[in-house]
Amino acid sequence: MTRFGRACLGLAAMLGVVMSLSASAQTFPERPVTMIVPFAAGGAADTTGRILAEALGRVLGKSVVVENIGGAGGAIGGSRVKSAAPDGYTIGLGHTGTLAAAVTVNPKLPYDPKSDFAYLGLVASTPNIVFFRNDLPAANLKEFIALARQKQGALMMGHSGNGAASHITCLMFFGLIDVKPTYVPYRGFGQTINDIIGGKIDGSCDLVASVSGQVQSQSVKAFAVAAKTRAETVPDVPTSEEAGLPEFQAETWTGLFVPKATPKPVLDILQGAVAKALDDPEVAKRLGTIGARAPRRDERGGPAMQALVASEVSRWAAILDKAGFKPD
Repeated sequence: MTRFGRACLGLAAMLGVVMSLSASAQTFPERPVTMIVPFAAGGAADTTGRILAEALGRVLGKSVVVENIGGAGGAIGGSRVKSAAPDGYTIGLGHTGTLAAAVTVNPKLPYDPKSDFAYLGLVASTPNIVFFRNDLPAANLKEFIALARQKQGALMMGHSGNGAASHITCLMFFGLIDVKPTYVPYRGFGQTINDIIGGKIDGSCDLVASVSGQVQSQSVKAFAVAAKTRAETVPDVPTSEEAGLPEFQAETWTGLFVPKATPKPVLDILQGAVAKALDDPEVAKRLGTIGARAPRRDERGGPAMQALVASEVSRWAAILDKAGFKPD
């Protein structure tokens, strides 16, 4: 076969795929949709994903099933979404860590957040919090900073993998107080919190939504919420400014995305479903119970999230550089 003939066959095959996707878009969704959460079950990302999956299922009229694919700070799950069929049946959940800071943290990141995905929009945001084992000999942030400067590398801080929110928040925090602890990676929040409560490591810097229950039950002690206002779920924990470190501001945003080549009709359906789900008062209420908030209307939508991702990649590159972070 001539080169021209092979080119024609290739073009025909591509047109066939496009026509097939366009036809299926007219009846989307015909079967359950999978939402990939790139962390183990039990943490804030998983809880947020399940709240949205349930709401989206009601809007779409088909089940949205959460699949937890942890590892590599969320990179494995993100890679799975990138390589999925662009038919709308695979949705990814990502956040500040996996879609912004990961570009700097992981030079071998298997996806480019700015070009490999089409965004459905933000679904939640929550401040981060610094928390520690109960027997750590410090009663507030000032005392902890003094202790940390003495311990330095002997201080053991857990996180859910390089690029995870718990990792980058700790990098920001310890960069601000000029301390270099030893970081201990885990596959998910459940393992991290168990080892903190068990005294195997000293603490972490995760989302309020992840640890509010343990703070409320006094299973761990918390010294500061990285926000300008106190978190409703842990009202006794001071803000970073009240605690004496006002520059420690870290809010984790969370959003949904699909493979880049997803047909526009399907993308429109999914973006509309996300918007409708966020208008449900029950969704806002359930997010509030874990210390998160639904995005304002001006923060919603695919284009808004696409712009946010691009700006946050640059912002976290600067933050991590200032913190002295060097990739492995």
